[in-house]
Amino acid sequence: MRAPVGMLLLSCCALGLAGQQGSQSTVKEPEIPSQVQTLSGQLVYHDGIRKWFELKLDRAQSGQGSIQLVPEGEDWKPIEVLRGCRVRSKGSIFLSPTGPYSSGYYSLEYTQSVQHIESVETCTLKPPIAAPDGMPDKNVHDYQVDMRVNYSPGDHPVVVRVTSAGKELRPWQAYASYSLTGRSVLYGLCGGGFVIDKVFGTPQASPSHLTVGPGANDDMAKFDPEGAASSGKTDLHLGYTCVRKPKKEQQKTGLRSVPGV
Repeated sequence: MRAPVGMLLLSCCALGLAGQQGSQSTVKEPEIPSQVQTLSGQLVYHDGIRKWFELKLDRAQSGQGSIQLVPEGEDWKPIEVLRGCRVRSKGSIFLSPTGPYSSGYYSLEYTQSVQHIESVETCTLKPPIAAPDGMPDKNVHDYQVDMRVNYSPGDHPVVVRVTSAGKELRPWQAYASYSLTGRSVLYGLCGGGFVIDKVFGTPQASPSHLTVGPGANDDMAKFDPEGAASSGKTDLHLGYTCVRKPKKEQQKTGLRSVPGV
């Protein structure tokens, strides 16, 4: 699955696994793999600014009532289709990476790297979660990305609207993407062949334009929703404008693919 805050980034299950053996054991070193364990519970998909899967355990493990699930490889489909079902999952447990340089896509203290997952009772399978495909219209020269972010507790999906000359552009994922880091910094990006022109939004979220260098492919709009929330502002309107790169610059740097969200 391609994430959105993505989930862009949930393939980081390749990070080191943590030591935990049995329901009464404790994590010792983040890089030491645990024994493979089988867990059961209710699988919940959190469709918020971070999109992730929670297994609400039938029986607490090491004092934890829930654990986050990620696939051992890159295939999210086996987990996605079982969202909302009671499941049994098998895989190693690790201590979720934390700190300013972690991926930012872990929401619980412990995560299971799932080798196998199955329903334990009758359950209707859901369709896989897929990001809409599409490329920016070649006739579009510039556009504006508006994001409504509810940063209060709970699952609140980011609402994105992309417009050009008063016309809404769809699917918006062809023109914009976003990601949330471990420091709770929200980044907005343009579609392939476009760069950011202006950044705006709720002042408490400190909107700014972050660039790596002239003509860089990964220039980004940068926002601080955590800072805004700490000041009492949780309903945020954030945005930026994108303009098409000159053709010579596109040939020099190459087109950046748009991450799924």
